[in-house]
Amino acid sequence: MRVKKIDDEEEEGTELTEDEIIGLSQEDDFYEKLASSLAPEIFGHEDIKKALLLLLVGGVDCTPHGMKIRGNINICLMGDPGVAKSQLLSYIDRIAPRSQYTTGRGSSGVGLTAAVMKDPITGEMTLEGGALVLRCCCVHEFNKMLDSVRTAVQLWNNRLFPSPR
Repeated sequence: MRVKKIDDEEEEGTELTEDEIIGLSQEDDFYEKLASSLAPEIFGHEDIKKALLLLLVGGVDCTPHGMKIRGNINICLMGDPGVAKSQLLSYIDRIAPRSQYTTGRGSSGVGLTAAVMKDPITGEMTLEGGALVLRCCCVHEFNKMLDSVRTAVQLWNNRLFPSPR
């Protein structure tokens, strides 16, 4: 697995071949091995690591009996201080290809849903999706968000306004 946000000094691991991946996937404890490989420096929390693994892989949209069910997986980590919630989120942010780590206190509804960026080539201002549009948005200290920002996140999650995707 490649870590996307690494220091230049760190060596990148070798990628597995397709045959090696197929061989690993046929082992009985493949799911447990994958889950335990997430944030290996954190002991325990196997169920949380399995949930985070499913978050990274994603779900599948389905429509049973005419009712649309989105395949998005959302996770809310809550617990006492010092039980590695922030470290787990930070690890997920480093390995997810499209992710953003943000804090509740420093987040705005506009920044989470959209962002104005300057095109480096043309110099024009463009509107791009914010952190919530990404595959994985890690919000630390969600309870510290302003109520208006929390409402924007809730509206986004329920898709009550059009998606910029």
